[in-house]
Amino acid sequence: MADALAYLRQKQENGGFNELVNMHVRAVREGYAEIELPASPNNLNGLGNAHGGAIYSLCDVAAGTAAASRGRVGVTLGASIQYLRPGKEGLALFAKTREIKHGRSTAIYNVIVTDEEGTEIADATFTMFYIGDCVELLR
Repeated sequence: MADALAYLRQKQENGGFNELVNMHVRAVREGYAEIELPASPNNLNGLGNAHGGAIYSLCDVAAGTAAASRGRVGVTLGASIQYLRPGKEGLALFAKTREIKHGRSTAIYNVIVTDEEGTEIADATFTMFYIGDCVELLR
């Protein structure tokens, strides 16, 4: 699985939005992913807290990476998020997934976001749709 982690890191961290906001894949195994969003002034809202869109994006990347860990490319079909507490300025955020369902065409993940002090910031559920493409290295 070390090759899979390296592959998913390369795909998720190099280019596009994820690179722009500096997201990092911290861990991945079959049906699981952990993604980090480092503390940055660019991720804050006007109140000085982590922007809700940044938190949602962190969850989306975590769910997508967990889906890809199964060797298939998944895109977000639907999502629900509850913001529990503000992400505070200067604290990195971490999203960890729990696979609820893995089926032929969809997968469902619970995503919990905590800050680096362990405070729970958000709880989300993401439904991923497998588009038919395979992540070759993971097969």
